Amino acid sequence: MPTNPKPEPRGKELWIGLVEVRILKDSEFFTDGKGAFVNIVTWTSDADGFKANAELVLGELGLIVLEVDRPEPVSARRKWAELDEEIEDIIARAETNPNAIIYGTFHKYLRDDA
Repeated sequence: MPTNPKPEPRGKELWIGLVEVRILKDSEFFTDGKGAFVNIVTWTSDADGFKANAELVLGELGLIVLEVDRPEPVSARRKWAELDEEIEDIIARAETNPNAIIYGTFHKYLRDDA
């Protein structure tokens, strides 16, 4: 009998969102720039849980979450958007780990637009 390779925590599903972060002065993760945008994939049941998971992993990198854009289940995102190879890769990595909070490439910006 086949086993389910995708453990789904009770009441949770994979979510994705674009997170804007600000770089703290004491961050060793970034040495230049003002902030960045990054996609995150994690298991959660709602937008608040998504933000909390993003704050947890990004806080460990010395980053502060400024804004979370369009957090939603991966299944919903696939209905309206074509996901690139990097996003599909982090989704695949998260599918087998119910504790996953996986981030993609950080797209830095060097200054704030006035």
